[in-house]
Amino acid sequence: MQTTDSTSNMRPAQAARGPAAGLMRLVTGRLTLDDLWLVTPLAMAFIFLLNLQIHPADFWWHVRIGQIIAQTGQIPTTDLFTFTRAGETWINQGWLMQTWLYLLLRAGGLPLILFAHAVVISAGYLLVELACLRMADGQPRAAALATVAAMAVGIVHWNVRPQSASYLCFGVVVYVLTRRRAGRTRLLWVLPPLFALWVNLHGGFIFGLGLLAIHAVMRAVEEWLTTRRLSRDATHLLAATGASALALALNPGGPMQAVRYVLGFLQSSITVQKNLEFQPLSIREADGLLFFVVLLLFLAAFWRRRASLAADQLASLVIFGLASLYARRIVPWYGMALGPVLAWTLARRPADPTPALRPGRPGLNYALLGLMVCCAVLLSPWTRPYVPPPFSRSHVVEDFNPEQAAAVLCRLGPTARPFANIFFASYLEWACPAVLTFMDTRFELYPAAMWLDYIRITNGLHDWEERLVGYGVNALFVQKESEYELIRAAKRSGHWETIYEDAWAIVLLRRDAAGQ
Repeated sequence: MQTTDSTSNMRPAQAARGPAAGLMRLVTGRLTLDDLWLVTPLAMAFIFLLNLQIHPADFWWHVRIGQIIAQTGQIPTTDLFTFTRAGETWINQGWLMQTWLYLLLRAGGLPLILFAHAVVISAGYLLVELACLRMADGQPRAAALATVAAMAVGIVHWNVRPQSASYLCFGVVVYVLTRRRAGRTRLLWVLPPLFALWVNLHGGFIFGLGLLAIHAVMRAVEEWLTTRRLSRDATHLLAATGASALALALNPGGPMQAVRYVLGFLQSSITVQKNLEFQPLSIREADGLLFFVVLLLFLAAFWRRRASLAADQLASLVIFGLASLYARRIVPWYGMALGPVLAWTLARRPADPTPALRPGRPGLNYALLGLMVCCAVLLSPWTRPYVPPPFSRSHVVEDFNPEQAAAVLCRLGPTARPFANIFFASYLEWACPAVLTFMDTRFELYPAAMWLDYIRITNGLHDWEERLVGYGVNALFVQKESEYELIRAAKRSGHWETIYEDAWAIVLLRRDAAGQ
């Protein structure tokens, strides 16, 4: 399956083109054009991430749980936020990342969270770029272009949430697997401690373990079929994979919690059918279009290279690619796994002479670098409110975050039983813990029948009010743009009174509850 041009026979990258050498040239005033090729993708990603806005949907309830853990020293195992599922057993896999989010918020507010988010994701792609540089035989342009492609595939999914940690952890896996091809098998033993940490940060550990297992199994099968024995590389790879799987037991819920967590998602029909992140890719959406563009780029570069991939690389790309078509949530990990192989296809053949470093114009090189630094400073969460649009987004949180509307519900106190938009409910759980909500974005926690009720109610169907009465709802806390049918039905029924309204949200109270 391999040829003399296979990726497993890659020459080690030249030291003169490594990051340490580039840093030395930066300090000594000899920054080259090739150095800029490596810096630019990461700088642009970092600037983009700094200028993001926090989406309320999956952010605020995570911070609220982090607050509970930090203040009580206990990890919630049952639902504390809703009056419909109060006390229901719930697996909270990302407790450690939630705690860190809260501690960052307490230390430096939302700007510090956004800055840390940018650093963590950029660090993950830095590791991917270093892997690309190795696979491209030290050729900066090929490594940079492959890194841009990997970023493009995942950019739609760079929201501020516990998933940020998975970008860094997955980047470590990609980098270690790449270095292992150059004989650095000892680096594989970094992975078990990584997975012991990752399992407490975010559920994306399952994708990292999947990539590792694909490489281990395919490498072992390939060697066994050809030589009837396993090399030192395959043995270390299998052992590190097994140790990484065992490391997942190092979480507060014990050995089976990680398994139950993953199965809980797969067994939830609503999660699979209604959660947008689990929907199939569509070329009509940005991430689907970018996926197919990058795939075509890879196929064209692969045809140009005219050489075969190692079995483990081919299997990982096929499996992650097909999985991405099934669920768009997997697309970022496919892009990061693809990056090093794409860099190899874009690079010159190993037999070709590697040209000397291109110096470019030193003055212009430093001017471009200075421009990127200035953009990062101006668009940082602390300074961007002073930068006029459209160059920056002044608000750190998206405009439809319902702060004033939630304050109105807070004044109603614990007697309020609001039916809330699930995005709004996330913020309400943080801003007003005394008011329990109807449901939120934890899709796996609620039965399918309850989700169907939620859909019927938000669309103002004929029996919407009877269903609300059955749940004991006495308030509506809804988004005007997406739930206008419910608002229209409530105003038409005569049983609801508007007590607050702004451009984004409206709060209505049942007239009998308003009288009380």
